[in-house]
Amino acid sequence: MLISVATMAIMANATVADEPASEVNTRFTLAANRTFKAFDPQQEQTWQRPFFFMQLADTQYGMFTGNKGFEQEVALVQQAVKHINRLRPRFVIVCGDLTNATPNQPHYQSQVSQFHHDFSKVDAEIPLVCVCGNHDVGNRPTQESIASYQGNFGDDYFSFWVGGVYNIVLNSSVLKDPSGAAEVLTAQQAWLDQQLQDAKTTKPKHILLFQHHPFFLEQEEEPDQYFNIPLERRTPLLQQLKQADVRAVFAGHYHRNAYGRAGAMEMITTGPVGRPLGKDSSGFRIVIVDETKIQHQYWAMDDVPEKINLPADQSND
Repeated sequence: MLISVATMAIMANATVADEPASEVNTRFTLAANRTFKAFDPQQEQTWQRPFFFMQLADTQYGMFTGNKGFEQEVALVQQAVKHINRLRPRFVIVCGDLTNATPNQPHYQSQVSQFHHDFSKVDAEIPLVCVCGNHDVGNRPTQESIASYQGNFGDDYFSFWVGGVYNIVLNSSVLKDPSGAAEVLTAQQAWLDQQLQDAKTTKPKHILLFQHHPFFLEQEEEPDQYFNIPLERRTPLLQQLKQADVRAVFAGHYHRNAYGRAGAMEMITTGPVGRPLGKDSSGFRIVIVDETKIQHQYWAMDDVPEKINLPADQSND
């Protein structure tokens, strides 16, 4: 159910009680059975033509005000949605921290409802992929917090094909701290092993991986810190991904841009749609996918180009 402008303003300033959760629009639960139902896996395994997608991160409704309101996040997301609908990417992916409140905190459901309301304005022909972050499932995720996320946004890890490119989404919060849901990490790793094994047969043009936490910010062996994955789990997983010829990993979480490489694999950390924590303004990344390479650039919200020129035909029609 859509929310009126007047109701949205009231919700944005709510400080005492949450609004009840809205009915989940089916477009937010398309990640199911470890795949993403907007894309036909058989048709999409074949390379068709160059395309581009948009990577967003950290909409994080409520961060500007410490969960007392989310007017600034609403304005920024509405700006992003206008860009999405004008540029018409092949898909949009939001790499975690969709809300600032976690599932067990006040205002969580009102923030979820606002996310649903705003992103429902993305044209229905443009698939919207959601990725869970630490605010979505908690810094120490549990079966219960993950189930709450799944009810609002679909699976926490899954894969999908787009135009000959294989895309893998991971729940990086259980990589960061598996102590509350060790069985989820075990299941995700077994599933990932199978996905990478299958990719040897299907031979995608590229394998891209999406998650919330960067494995690292600049150096694959950098010390453990809040913004990266601990070396204990980072090192063996990076080795596995490199051996599988994963082309790039896209993440958020840092609220700034960062870049590094693990061998030939790029580690791309994208700044926030919501509140920045560094010199990079609120914005998003546009990724152009060609048959043999990818190109990407971060755009501040006020600097986004009028159109995207693709390599083959200089057109995104």
